[in-house]
Amino acid sequence: KKLPWCQDAIIDETNFIKKQLLQLNKGGMWTINSQPRVNGALSTDPYFGWGPDGGFVYQKAYVEFFCNEEVLTKFLEMVDSERWNSLGYTAVKTTGETRTNLPANSVTAVTWGVFPDREVVQPTVVDSSSFMAWKDEAFALWTEFIEIYEEGSQSQKVVKEISE
Repeated sequence: KKLPWCQDAIIDETNFIKKQLLQLNKGGMWTINSQPRVNGALSTDPYFGWGPDGGFVYQKAYVEFFCNEEVLTKFLEMVDSERWNSLGYTAVKTTGETRTNLPANSVTAVTWGVFPDREVVQPTVVDSSSFMAWKDEAFALWTEFIEIYEEGSQSQKVVKEISE
């Protein structure tokens, strides 16, 4: 199956967190990018492996999503509680207003690998400046989605609410 905002089929790795992603989407968090936690999978693993043989790969659990203000408020209250305060987040509105619990200019490796006779490889990092660079393009897509639905329809209202 495919999501409306993704032309590609869901990759096999996603099956490991599919139930959790469905729960997030049912709760109003429209997921667009994610990866499960991986702790030392072999580089030859059929789902998570990459790089040369004899290595080990790691991933931090990661998810990007769109949501409305009400869902964001509930999410931030949960993250800021003692139980979840180790989660990092950056939330941005179309206006550029940003909320985050990360240090300014922080860069976080979310995928890395350790291979024989090589330095640690970090192919995937998340940083606030990259996040801000693509936000305008991402929000522009929501504007296109609004135009797809019949004026005043429930679907259009949901998309408008999220895009704001």
